Amino acid sequence: MEVRCHHCGQVQSVGEDIFGDREEASLPCSSCGKTFQIISPKLASFHADATRKAVPTITSGISMDGLSLNLPQDQEIYLRVIEGREKGTVYPVTQPRITIGRANSDVIIHDRLSSRIHCSIEVMGPTVLLRDLDSTNGTLVNGQRIQTVTLSNGSIFRIGGHSFQLVVIPKGT
Repeated sequence: MEVRCHHCGQVQSVGEDIFGDREEASLPCSSCGKTFQIISPKLASFHADATRKAVPTITSGISMDGLSLNLPQDQEIYLRVIEGREKGTVYPVTQPRITIGRANSDVIIHDRLSSRIHCSIEVMGPTVLLRDLDSTNGTLVNGQRIQTVTLSNGSIFRIGGHSFQLVVIPKGT
């Protein structure tokens, strides 16, 4: 499998046997020499520390349709990149509406197949919507182009060459 150094961004290959019977392992970067943690992709339980700079939490807002958006009080929501150049990156969902794209977005991915503002994630308490924002190449769920779809924990969606997984965990775990 390939992992990305959290310090310098260098990608390197490692065998899955690096984990042994553990859920995570420390790995020295072959480029910068700094040690970083990697999490086994075969975890039964998932707990993520953000790999991007934390931003202040905005807990409520209004959707494009005028619906009331709010983050759940008892859960944390993350987007984990499971395929593509950003593989291994975990983005915390700290606002009830975030955009994903290659520029001018809350989550920026380096993917020329992605539109500048490609899609959005909208959270209404326990409900998470994925909305395509008239992107050129579309947003895919189960290989099908979508406009708006409800996601559940573990749902996977694709933007260009990147696949994202929605991860919802109880707070404090």
